[in-house]
Amino acid sequence: MANTEASGGQSAFLSIRNICKEFSGVRAVNDVDLDIQQGEFFCLLGGSGSGKSTLLRMIAGLEKPSSGTIRIDGQDITETPAWSRPVNMMFQSYALFPHMSVEKNIGYGLRQDKWEKAEAEARVSELLELVQMKEYGKRKPHQLSGGQRQRVALARALARKPKVLLLDEPLSALDKKLREDTQRQLVAIQKEIGTTFIMVTHDQEEAMSIATRIGVMDNAKLIQVDTPRELYEKPANRMIAGFVGQVNIFEGQVSGSGKNQTIQSKDTGNALEVLGEHDLADGQTVWVAVRPERLLIKTRAKGRAAAAPNKAAGRVTDIMYLGNITHFEITLKSGKHVRLTISEHWDEEEATVRLGDRVEISFEKRAAVLLTR
Repeated sequence: MANTEASGGQSAFLSIRNICKEFSGVRAVNDVDLDIQQGEFFCLLGGSGSGKSTLLRMIAGLEKPSSGTIRIDGQDITETPAWSRPVNMMFQSYALFPHMSVEKNIGYGLRQDKWEKAEAEARVSELLELVQMKEYGKRKPHQLSGGQRQRVALARALARKPKVLLLDEPLSALDKKLREDTQRQLVAIQKEIGTTFIMVTHDQEEAMSIATRIGVMDNAKLIQVDTPRELYEKPANRMIAGFVGQVNIFEGQVSGSGKNQTIQSKDTGNALEVLGEHDLADGQTVWVAVRPERLLIKTRAKGRAAAAPNKAAGRVTDIMYLGNITHFEITLKSGKHVRLTISEHWDEEEATVRLGDRVEISFEKRAAVLLTR
């Protein structure tokens, strides 16, 4: 079951209960419960068609739920029209008005709400400073870079002081280096103002780097909600283990019981052992997940068997050198491909591994996660 409670056991600032959304009889969001605390930077993570954007649009009021309720700060907003909700949304396209200056783009919503001129100008000035665009106020959007347009769109979305800011893949149009820089700026701004941010993304690396918590969606359901570390270290199932970072998954059958669970695996040709007590039946099919950086590698003399638990013999079939890290692909005797990652701080034996070498891979019991689904 997904852990959907707000962090720290506090009452939720945004509370979603039993939310469903159907399109022509097909459920795009299926019975989602979710609590988000005030001041969180929360990410909805999932692949295309997982339901994350539909859920975001229901919070925004752009889609009406088929069933369920949404509450913000104790107020039921399920039937409240979008323009009356204490939320604002920043779209992927930014949607800046090309004929307006940066200042006028940011202040557009304030003019619509008939703010006093002096008050609106002060708010725009405050936001220009917040997003570090003070000197660009008179420019038009076409005179700005992609990252600058993104910051103007963010300022405009924050202008009316929403209780919750919704971000629909706002960084996807930026190149890798600019996206990383903008991620840091976005986190810094969110911490400074304390507004609750909810961002949709399909990029797990992006979610891991900026979110206080992440909700992973798949096939219209919320599968797991946790901190980035917990998602990575303790995935709820194989889907999450594979979606959040790289992982090697070995299938096997439970052999006996006890504190240190033993699994017989054809993938490795050896027994696998993991820590922790698990309520499993003898012969039950399970999966052992090991992250690439948790695997160890050493060259192996011809004919020497890797017979100990959590070891397997194979051959190096690919090496990708990236400077600070090196990725190895190892093909085991079973034909299974395994990915292994080593940092720049290799030991002497690791540094001698070459393409085509016979090698032995291994991992410690504590490096593995046992999955039952």
